[in-house]
Amino acid sequence: MIRKKKLALLVAILLAVLAGVQYGFVVTLFCVALLAALLGALSGLRYALAHAGLRQLAAYGGKYHLSKRIAALESGKPCRFVVLGDNRNAIQVPLAIHKQVKTEDPVFMFNTGDLVRFGTAREFIKRYAPLLEIMDPVPIFSVPGNHDRGARNDFAAYRALLGEEQFSFDYGCCRFVGVNNSKRKRMTEDDLAYLERELAKSPIQYKFVFIHIPPAFFEEGVVTGSRRRGFKKRENEFRTLMTRQQVTEVFMAHIHGYATKEVEGVRYTLTAGAGAPLCKELPQGAQVHHYVLVEAGPRGIRREVVRCIGGEWIRGL
Repeated sequence: MIRKKKLALLVAILLAVLAGVQYGFVVTLFCVALLAALLGALSGLRYALAHAGLRQLAAYGGKYHLSKRIAALESGKPCRFVVLGDNRNAIQVPLAIHKQVKTEDPVFMFNTGDLVRFGTAREFIKRYAPLLEIMDPVPIFSVPGNHDRGARNDFAAYRALLGEEQFSFDYGCCRFVGVNNSKRKRMTEDDLAYLERELAKSPIQYKFVFIHIPPAFFEEGVVTGSRRRGFKKRENEFRTLMTRQQVTEVFMAHIHGYATKEVEGVRYTLTAGAGAPLCKELPQGAQVHHYVLVEAGPRGIRREVVRCIGGEWIRGL
């Protein structure tokens, strides 16, 4: 499947070649040079404006910093939480899903990344902050997605609104740890060290990990076709760590839809159906807008997937 950017570039090149056939080699060179100049100018403009609006965003979202939300958590309520991801550039679907999630009365919610499309402050203010307001006072803990990096690949707008790119906290009998593996190097040695350190703290009954990009091994038997979008470097170290630390479930996104499988005793769950275009590389039944509801207590875990099908909310495993 050809992605939109590549398709647009191929069309532009084809038009340049056709112009060359019609009007000569010099015209072809001119068209190609003009196209390159336009693309370069657009890229330069996006880079120059990448930090525009950060002060406004920081002032707007100071209360939403992950560390502040963790510090404000009040213990005592049953551990009931929701996980979703990849709301990205959509509007109506994320709004509907968050309003529905609010009726579940969760203690908190997790977003597995790609909160916006281009990672700009303007997008975070117009597209993502309203979702935080819908859920308020229920806190949302998130990890960044690759679309949240921004034109300078520095996650500046994400950090202005949410503060941290990783988190770790305990609630009841559960431990929750999230890291940013959407950097250019994906899962780094520092990420693995942080996961190791946080997961290895005092013994606890359940451990949940949150990342955006799945490890490539997860895609086997889940994603159709030969194309792999998961991270490959350090995927084996990551799998070994999750198994050794007896992680209960790893929540991921990036491939738009829902899928879950068990690997070496650890459940890996793809929850990336909060609004972004659904992925055709997943089986038909996996291409669905949804969220995952989890209740964890000393007696066990109850989880269900809440799917939006034909405007109706359908519950199931």
